[in-house]
Amino acid sequence: MKATDQIVAELAYRIGLIYYHRPLMYGGTPAGVELLLWTLHSLWAFAVEREEEFDVEWRAELEREDCGAFDFSYRYSLNHPQASEDEIVAYTVKHWAIVSDRLNVPIPHARLKAEFGR
Repeated sequence: MKATDQIVAELAYRIGLIYYHRPLMYGGTPAGVELLLWTLHSLWAFAVEREEEFDVEWRAELEREDCGAFDFSYRYSLNHPQASEDEIVAYTVKHWAIVSDRLNVPIPHARLKAEFGR
């Protein structure tokens, strides 16, 4: 059985995969990417016993972006009806990365940059 620190590291890596490598490949649609990022962050927060802080930071970023009751991808698509899936996903990933940064999710940026050349 994996130790908690191994699970936390793997969750952070998988979040980073979405940021660095073709998010639509993982989520299928902008809404799927949104849901996957929420799920991975939620599991990470559970594992590190920071669920409340996750909820606060996620909701704060939604509020900063004036999302109302919507998530990042849906709000962006409503505000930009001609936007491509790539544009919507870029916006979504950008704001989830802000949430990750505020929570200090230990995303292995150097490893991911090396793997994907960015």
